[in-house]
Amino acid sequence: MKNLYRKVWYSILLSLSFIAVKAYSADLKFITLEVAPWAYSGESGDGYIGVFPELVKELEKRTGHSISITLAPYARINRELEAARQDCTMLISDSERDRITVKGELVFNHPMGVVARKTLDIDTYNDLYGIKISLLRGSIISEKFNTDDKLDKDFDTDYQISLQKMKYGRLDAIAGAIPTIQYLAKKNGLHHMLGKPLQLSSEPIYLQCAKESTNIKYIDDLNKAIRSIKSDSSLDLILGRNS
Repeated sequence: MKNLYRKVWYSILLSLSFIAVKAYSADLKFITLEVAPWAYSGESGDGYIGVFPELVKELEKRTGHSISITLAPYARINRELEAARQDCTMLISDSERDRITVKGELVFNHPMGVVARKTLDIDTYNDLYGIKISLLRGSIISEKFNTDDKLDKDFDTDYQISLQKMKYGRLDAIAGAIPTIQYLAKKNGLHHMLGKPLQLSSEPIYLQCAKESTNIKYIDDLNKAIRSIKSDSSLDLILGRNS
């Protein structure tokens, strides 16, 4: 009889524990920029791939929360967060987003700089004078670079266009997110034409959650999970797989 009571109580405790976990778990919505290798659609049509989707999977595993992903143009991201249609993002912060979000844990620092043709030696900032450099509109490389009117800058809308221009000799270098430029060049069979990058700054990527989101209360769970992802080298593995 005692064994029967123990089994009944054990079943009740298991049920209560399951209910508690389900009650605690939340359905969160994350939004970010669609750009490889950060986040993009896989060719097989089986969902999103890249650094961001892999990070989100780790967050789900370590928090118990369910997280859906939306990829959007840069301008739309702030609108979605301000209206609380999306809960969080992981991106380089900006002044407008700082107004509408709570900044969470630092995820990692993203290297920004210039990647030139292999035939050019770009070792210092002064080597950038006298060459034609592609720059995406609105992107920030460094304060000095962005305000330097002596540089010959050619504005483009995406790195794919910049790489094609370099391929056909219409420009000498591309300024922007170094890992993204290198990844796209490799994907398009153009990595052989790129030389050693010149890093000019490092932009921090933070967790940022909408102030008006009803799920803002879960930011501590997310922060703790990000610290865990960094401390056990899972982040290094994710970045390595997507380089």
